[in-house]
Amino acid sequence: MKRDMQVIVKAPAKVNLSLEVLGRRPDGYHDIISVMQALELSDDVKITLRGEGRGEGENSIEVICDSPDVPEGPGNVAYRAARALLDEAGRLEPRLADRHDIKIEITKNIPVAAGLGGGSSDAAAVLKGLNILLGEPVPEERLREIGATIGADVPFFLSWPLALAEGIGERLTPLKPLGGIWLVLVKPAFGVSTAWVYSQLSLGLTNKSGDIKLPELNIFADRMAESADAGQPARPADVSIIASCLKNDLERVTVLRYPEIDVLKRRLTEAGAPGALMSGSGPTVFGVFRTEAEAQGAAEGLKDTGCRLIVTRTIPSWPAPVL
Repeated sequence: MKRDMQVIVKAPAKVNLSLEVLGRRPDGYHDIISVMQALELSDDVKITLRGEGRGEGENSIEVICDSPDVPEGPGNVAYRAARALLDEAGRLEPRLADRHDIKIEITKNIPVAAGLGGGSSDAAAVLKGLNILLGEPVPEERLREIGATIGADVPFFLSWPLALAEGIGERLTPLKPLGGIWLVLVKPAFGVSTAWVYSQLSLGLTNKSGDIKLPELNIFADRMAESADAGQPARPADVSIIASCLKNDLERVTVLRYPEIDVLKRRLTEAGAPGALMSGSGPTVFGVFRTEAEAQGAAEGLKDTGCRLIVTRTIPSWPAPVL
């Protein structure tokens, strides 16, 4: 293993195109069924492996981030991801059990505490990137299992860019890629605690059917592929298919405390979005659009809200790590 090896991994954001809460589990978590989609918007995670092992001793892990809203060091989930990966790699291959110095530098582009999965994606990027630097001793399926111990969304970022998530989010089924859907993300100035949202959730108010519209999403994916092959944007009728699939059981909880979320959804639809929804536990709201021009125009019209506005699009595949 070479000294001072380095890899840069893109850590994409995600939105929940649908999210239904099916019930509370004995362990305190909730069973969900959700369609999760990765976005072009991403953090940059640079991982440096300093040296090739220096005998017995504690691994040195340094995590730094350019955002004051993100903890550094052991308080960051990226630190926990690195620690878990090193422990597993050393268990699988004794030669990797020696001490390593790891430096993780995170450049944040994804808003924090926004329902976009930024922290989970950063943790997944560390699992993926550090595994590469160590020679990939940990199989892909085991990486997802480790990820599930760090955060419910982490396995998604180690699987497929569009997936059906079940259980607490760790059971994943790939879906047909939906590349090239333009979105406007609207992030209010406040953040929302996922734990708080779930604690306030009244399951009697939710639809427990698990009625995710997978056939409609597959139809949309096929039509998007046809449009891309023809060099054309999606047809309005096609985008309306995905708009009809948007659903989030957590939205009603967050809206009760932050009614401005409903206002932002209405502003997006008034700006031309066929559909708008809160992502995850919020508070970010997104609207879907046919073209980049339509999305940019909508974002321009929402500048008076004082929210952070991001125009991005869905991706059909994960960005490749750069060594």
